[in-house]
Amino acid sequence: MWLTYLGVAGAAVLIGLVCLNYVFPEFTAGRLLALRLRAGGFADKRISIPGFNIAYWEAGHGEPLVLVHGMGVDRGTMLDVAEKLKQKFRVILPDLPGFGDSDKPENADYGIEAQVENLRQFIHALDLRRVHLAGHSMGGWISAGFAATHPDMVSTLWLIAAAGTADLEHGIAMEAFRRGEYVLCCRTPSDLPGIMQLAMVKVPRLPHFLWEALGRRAAANYELHKRIFKTIADDVAGYDLERRLPGIAAPTLLVWGDSDRLVPPSALQTFKRLIPGARAILMEQIGHVPQMEAVDRCANDYMAFRQSVHASAG
Repeated sequence: MWLTYLGVAGAAVLIGLVCLNYVFPEFTAGRLLALRLRAGGFADKRISIPGFNIAYWEAGHGEPLVLVHGMGVDRGTMLDVAEKLKQKFRVILPDLPGFGDSDKPENADYGIEAQVENLRQFIHALDLRRVHLAGHSMGGWISAGFAATHPDMVSTLWLIAAAGTADLEHGIAMEAFRRGEYVLCCRTPSDLPGIMQLAMVKVPRLPHFLWEALGRRAAANYELHKRIFKTIADDVAGYDLERRLPGIAAPTLLVWGDSDRLVPPSALQTFKRLIPGARAILMEQIGHVPQMEAVDRCANDYMAFRQSVHASAG
């Protein structure tokens, strides 16, 4: 008889798991993320800046390291590497205005110059005068612009597959944009795996509920992110990052994947040429998201960079 009850209980658990995976993907993903953040010691916080409420995660102690995400995604793309770095640094992962859990006013300005100012306001609201700054893709563009505009506020700069130079015009996203296509903007949840394959050589194996939850979240902002992508596409020429890069005074680490199809590896050489003293790392068989595709390597390279900067200063 007990075998019968055990079989019924097992079937109930199986049905429950199927329901969580296929019927309630967002609930399941949200609960698992909350557990991961709690286990990792991350606090989920909110802070106000002019025009926006900003969501951010924070963990660790030591000198502050602000990690800025890229286009069409959110702070979650910086979480893997932040988990490695929180043992040494106070890591702060904001959702930029227009993305993730931060405010998304319909008529706000989401151009690069506006986001540089939003980042300044965010750092100021945290009562920080000087930070170590990291940015990926569009977040790298914003971070580089910030470091050039506010050199007194940046101790070191870490750019991961940073956008913003003329090299971006030769990436597949910009080539598609000129055909009227937005290949980095998720129109339906089912578009997300294809977008990830464009961005990454090593696409993570995720359960159905996570693909679905992430896809729904991205698709909900499709029209807004199309508009933001058009704005930043115009900013390649309008913001003219290349003219600003020589003004960066902070020690800078550049990291790229040699198989990046969104921001071609030629951009690595452009940034290295224009930023005084910049150090460059090109990773083999890695795409546009090194901090997710090669987490340990990224974290170790960054910590070695910070140690070398400290040794040079001493």
